[in-house]
Amino acid sequence: MPTVALAQNADYKTLTDGQKLVYQGALTGENILITGGGGVGKSHLIRFLADNIRDLVLTASTGIAALNIGGQTLDSFMGFNQHTTDIHSARKMNPQTQQKLRKLKILLIDEVSMVRCDKLDMVDARLKVAMKNDLPFGGVQVIFVGDFCQLAPVVQDGSDEALALRAAYGKRVFAFEAKSYQMANVKTFVLFEYVRQDNEIQKDILRHLRLGREVDKCVDYINRLAVGQETPNALRICKTNRKVNQINEEKFNQLQGQIVTFDAEIEDDFKPSMAPVPKSINLKMNTRVLLCANNQQANYFNGDLGTVVGFTKNAVKVKLDRGGYAHVEQFEFKAYAYDGSGKGLEKEHVGTFKQLPIKLGYAITAHKSQGMTLDEAVVDLGGNFNADGLTYVVMSRVRSFSGLKLARPLTVRDVQTSQVAVDFTYNVSMAALKRSKKELSLVRLASAA
Repeated sequence: MPTVALAQNADYKTLTDGQKLVYQGALTGENILITGGGGVGKSHLIRFLADNIRDLVLTASTGIAALNIGGQTLDSFMGFNQHTTDIHSARKMNPQTQQKLRKLKILLIDEVSMVRCDKLDMVDARLKVAMKNDLPFGGVQVIFVGDFCQLAPVVQDGSDEALALRAAYGKRVFAFEAKSYQMANVKTFVLFEYVRQDNEIQKDILRHLRLGREVDKCVDYINRLAVGQETPNALRICKTNRKVNQINEEKFNQLQGQIVTFDAEIEDDFKPSMAPVPKSINLKMNTRVLLCANNQQANYFNGDLGTVVGFTKNAVKVKLDRGGYAHVEQFEFKAYAYDGSGKGLEKEHVGTFKQLPIKLGYAITAHKSQGMTLDEAVVDLGGNFNADGLTYVVMSRVRSFSGLKLARPLTVRDVQTSQVAVDFTYNVSMAALKRSKKELSLVRLASAA
């Protein structure tokens, strides 16, 4: 349980009781899963863990997620490439990769909901070989972070990859369905204290949507609340890139005035696909923009919306919807990798993407909205494409349903969930919450010391 010394730590005091409990769990050396709905502070907790746990290696399932936590993609860290397609190929690695992995002690995997079961078993197989240890993950402590009720792993139907997955795993796809996960004795911690929303009814609605419970009542409530005229400047959240690009292009072309172009500067090893903003950005006066980084000194935060009201040589002036102005200059998005050539693993800065941290702010995909907090949004669920957890992800982006508008009324069919993911999440969450009642009382006593 928490030490008194740590309880006096200023950063520790910013944690909720549930987050403090997770931190204590991470210190035990056990494999753990940190889960919870959108807006419960998973990202804040990762930053705290990174600052306070030695030997913690940060990875994520996607490039943008890795960038957000200052880590490396799971594939890149593990040394996987296009030839690493199954457990057999995962066991083979070059000496440099093996040398690096042998120094691994604690591995954190963020956005684990998008890691497929075969990929996790490949991680397990490679670590066992590298460590010369047959324990799950070669004896490495693994910290999984994510919500399996949000966006699921991508499997391209009909592809060779999908056929191979089906042959080896049947209908299984999630990381928790991997053989390695089931053998790893993973202890679950649930973050249940919302830091994004503070309305109790909204919290209950989101909990039900996440688990596919009482969907008809949730849909009726949201439809009643989200009626009325759309706010002209609200961000539109859509299902597909095609729809988003169409809206952004049409709105931008309607503006009068000269186009001002900002090109990114890329240094060393940084893949532009990892960047949350385009390599080349075209703007005009009165362009609506979405801020994609945090800079407290310059008065802007990730998810801020505003309007371009001025240009300088290498910057723009943005009038923020929440009030005030921001002077937005180039932002340095930094890529990191872990080097194992020394005594331990050292995180190194390997590349930089310098660009205005903005993108056109008329529309965004549901996938790209994941992790954002918005004051208002228009939800457009038109089109044939749907995905498990997508509607929940969208609805949990706004601080308050009062800032939510619908392009069309929500239907029960829009709320799609994976019953496998829901059942797993419900079962491990109930067990974790029952266990945590006693543990939380000890955390509160230590925090008050």
